[in-house]
Amino acid sequence: MKKKRGNSKKKHSLIPPPDHEYGYTDLYLDLCLIVLGVDNKKFWKAFGVNTCAYDEKKECTVYYPCDVERALFNLKHPAGKYHMWD
Repeated sequence: MKKKRGNSKKKHSLIPPPDHEYGYTDLYLDLCLIVLGVDNKKFWKAFGVNTCAYDEKKECTVYYPCDVERALFNLKHPAGKYHMWD
């Protein structure tokens, strides 16, 4: 019996793995938000002011996974996680 393929418009509940050793590059994060069905403006408002890194070799900004997951948590998205720091 063949499995039916899911609806391509279905929102994903898990964030894709980071594409950089320290987190998500700016362009890849934009693609992840599309896959997750998250509005870009709402995400960045929920993201707020957080730390990030700049990879000089690849010339891209890298956002840490914990900050991305926290913003998704603030938006009540299933992929979001609340991180408690010591």
